[in-house]
Formats: sequence, C-alpha cells, structure tokens
Amino acid sequence: MNAHDYALLAQEAYSAKPDIGSAPGPSCAIVRDTANGRVVAFPGTDSIADLMADLDVEPIEVPGAGKIHGGFLKAWRAIAIDVLAAVDGKPVTLVGHSLGAAISLCAAVEMTISGNPPAAVFGFEPPRISPDLGVRTLLSKVPVHLYWNGLDIVPSLPLDWHHAALPVHIGKPALPIPNVVDHQISRVISALA
Repeated sequence: MNAHDYALLAQEAYSAKPDIGSAPGPSCAIVRDTANGRVVAFPGTDSIADLMADLDVEPIEVPGAGKIHGGFLKAWRAIAIDVLAAVDGKPVTLVGHSLGAAISLCAAVEMTISGNPPAAVFGFEPPRISPDLGVRTLLSKVPVHLYWNGLDIVPSLPLDWHHAALPVHIGKPALPIPNVVDHQISRVISALA
C-alpha cells in the first residue's frame, strides 16, 4: 500500500460506520485488514463535538513525550482500550485526516511509550500536536508520514507548535493564499494519485 491507498482509508473513516466508538464525535475509528496488515483509521472534524476537541488546546504533559494538545489526547484516550484490543499486539498502521491525523499521532505516542509502537503512521493535513519537540523525538524511530496539501492553513495550527515529523508538501494550491479548500481529503487524494 502507498500514501494514496491510506488516504482513501482516511476518507472512508468519514462515511463508514465506526468499528470503534460512535459518530458523531472525535472518538471513533474504522479497522481494516489490508495486504500490508491491520489499519486503524480515524476520521477528521465533521461535527461540533469534533470542533470542541480541536479547540481544546490546553496541553497535557505526557511523561516521555512532553506536552500534547489536550483535546486530541482526550479523544484518543476515550477509545484507546478498544483500539488496543482491536490491534491485539499485532503490527498496525494508524491513519487519519486532520483531527484523525492528530488522534493517530496521539495513539502512536502512547503505543510507543508502552513498548508496542505502530508499524507506521500516515497523517493527512495534520494540525500540530505539541508546543515542544518531545513527540517528534519519541517518534523518531517510527515511520511517520505526514502530508500537507497546497496552502492548507490547518497544518500550520496551532501557531508556534510542532509537528510529530516534518510534513511532505504535495499538490498545487487551490488559492494563492493560505486556505481551507486545500484541506479537503478529496484534494489530498487527487494530489497523491
């Protein structure tokens, strides 16, 4: 599988009935078995509850990882036990778009701290999740693939925070200024095709 395939799973997470948790809300995911192994995909923001998680920026200190965006971490922790049960100690790739990318990174952090890091993380249009570099340092040995399309503004937020890995810029901007049009998962999929 490649980034395009994982982006399609991130898109599916928006419309498929969650295998874990319930929609609407930030704490849900789909689980798929692929030729490359198990994938857990988290949807992005598409409800008021999701928006509330996005706006809950008060950092939470995570020993071994530094400070992490509170809303993203709380959304992950609400379904962590169910996700880990679905993974059952097997290699897993974590996937998400936007809020889902942030939740997949929070999952990767806590899985890595517990000694069972994911096989990989694919995040599309991820917001920044930490005001320090602890997460990036912790995940430096995990294959973290982050993609930033065009001039999407979301991956530049919160200002002065850090990504878990350096994002790869893809696609041509829809507008000549920072925008949210480039944030759409359909545009990401087109850019990766």
